[in-house]
Amino acid sequence: MQVFKAMLKVMRKRFPSALVYIIVFITVSVMVTKASTKDNKFEASTLDICVFDEDDTPESRALVEFLGKSNDIAEIKNDRKAITDALYYKRINYALVINGGYAEKLKAGETADLFGSYHLDESFSTVYISQFLDEYVSSVNAYLTMGRSADEAIAATEEALSQETQVDMLRVDKAGNSHFSVDFSGYFRYMPYILISVILSVVCLALITMNKKDIRYRTNCSALKNSSYTFQMFFGSFLFVFCIWLILIIIGAFLNEEMYTGRAWLAVLNSFIFSMVIAALAVLISSFEPKDNIMSLITQITGLGMSFFCGVFIPMEMLSSGVKSFARFLPAYWYVRANDMIAEIEPYSLNDVLQCYLIQLLFAAALIFVTLLVRRLRYSSASIGSAVKKAAANS
Repeated sequence: MQVFKAMLKVMRKRFPSALVYIIVFITVSVMVTKASTKDNKFEASTLDICVFDEDDTPESRALVEFLGKSNDIAEIKNDRKAITDALYYKRINYALVINGGYAEKLKAGETADLFGSYHLDESFSTVYISQFLDEYVSSVNAYLTMGRSADEAIAATEEALSQETQVDMLRVDKAGNSHFSVDFSGYFRYMPYILISVILSVVCLALITMNKKDIRYRTNCSALKNSSYTFQMFFGSFLFVFCIWLILIIIGAFLNEEMYTGRAWLAVLNSFIFSMVIAALAVLISSFEPKDNIMSLITQITGLGMSFFCGVFIPMEMLSSGVKSFARFLPAYWYVRANDMIAEIEPYSLNDVLQCYLIQLLFAAALIFVTLLVRRLRYSSASIGSAVKKAAANS
């Protein structure tokens, strides 16, 4: 197994460059997972606002005090430039002006020209405050119409608007008893890009090094059979790919609270099959012995191309029919389709998932067959003899 051992040494030297992809993928996955967990919890948000009370009556002061219970009131100079600067630099989200005559109009049931405001755009804070003021004024008017005094109407309004509702965010696992949520399926959705980038950047370059003419000619002159040499190359490549895949799966197990159960194992199997496909692709590309700079270009084109065309970076439903038709000729399309069905982003069907597996395996088989054919043509005795004669003639 001399070829196998030499190949592992070359991969060890190439691995640090691929480690960057893995670290970035893990970091992003952890951040996304924490964000998804946070999204399952509801927390009331507060706004930074400033209020300019030009009416200065008990009614207007009551409104200012009530706003301060659920928001942070900031002190800003009543100057247009100062207010604009505070809004621009995000020191406040909204500036409210309680116009003069607010109390009299409120008692008379008028709702026009009660307030003024300063804001940069129609953001969430603008809509939220506007809706709150409309509800506040409408509620006070309703109580006044019922015959209550202004103080009673304001007190009743504050009590009504202060009611809090218990909110529980339910996490729905579409995959039934699998606990393979849509959120966690995103971890497997983005895995193809990392697998392609890591495998091609390490395996291809290692194989290219092993296939250099000097090394290859020495190997052919040895007692090592060509079939044994090819087997050791394939074995070393697939062993490295298996280790990378296993690392990603173990990390995914820690990111998923329920580990792997039910249909989640289908996603694990799907990723393993795709890893083998990319391993076969790496061996095929290396058979053509591209230069290092060309290999980097191939890695980026392959990784980004499959990711954009096959639904890794862009959801499948957003892709046009023409793009989907083209993507069917790429293995990543069938990987993503199987992953979406497992998470029930698309209708789940076990037969369809198995069909996606089979198509990926056919891609791997075709790549291996083409690789064997290319290696037989490039490294046969006749081709090597022709290369030696050509080199001797040139010298």
